[in-house]
Amino acid sequence: MREEDIVQQQREQRQNERQADTNYGMARMRYGLEKAEPLIRLGRAIADPMRVRILALLAQRSMYGQELAEQLDVSTPTISHHMALLRGAGLVKVRKENNYHHYELETEGFKQASSLLTLEHLRSIGAELQDTNALVNPTQEDDRQMVESSFFDGERLLSIPRGTQGRRYIMEKIARTFEWGHIYEETEVNAILKPIYIDVPLIRRELINQKLMMRENGRYWLIRPPHSQEA
Repeated sequence: MREEDIVQQQREQRQNERQADTNYGMARMRYGLEKAEPLIRLGRAIADPMRVRILALLAQRSMYGQELAEQLDVSTPTISHHMALLRGAGLVKVRKENNYHHYELETEGFKQASSLLTLEHLRSIGAELQDTNALVNPTQEDDRQMVESSFFDGERLLSIPRGTQGRRYIMEKIARTFEWGHIYEETEVNAILKPIYIDVPLIRRELINQKLMMRENGRYWLIRPPHSQEA
């Protein structure tokens, strides 16, 4: 591998690590704060200059996705990505005409958004924060789900959590890709792990260190059925 490719790979891995940590941090912040969730979605929706420009254009008139893409000099998939966040915040609605998407502002959504930015609403969130029930740690199952959704992008592992428990959750999820009772050659293990994470030897070692898999004479197998391994 060329040196510049290695540097690029390392840069992408650092970005993945930051993204995974951010994902988990946001998930923990939102946990148990149902009242804050709409405000968080709104903040995320308008935090990007491109999405503000989209809203400004739609304030003039409704537009097709292709029109917006041409106006903003971006691709239609980029418009679709931004629209997903704007729709999630209730700021934009869409209707499909043949194979085209037609977007317009959701006036009711803007009314609701304005109510989220009142002192009364912020005080209600503050009251919830002071409620001891809102400050409890997530259940083990909720924490597992937050870790898995934060550190995985589809079936691809972004990075390995630094925390012991988070690392355990991730390795248990990876262990579920193996079949109980099957003995794997190392080449088979590598083929299974390669699409999941860039550092295959590291994952192999972790599976063994976590006592999820056994290795002997270059062969690997699960110690227990995957569902019984979960703490």
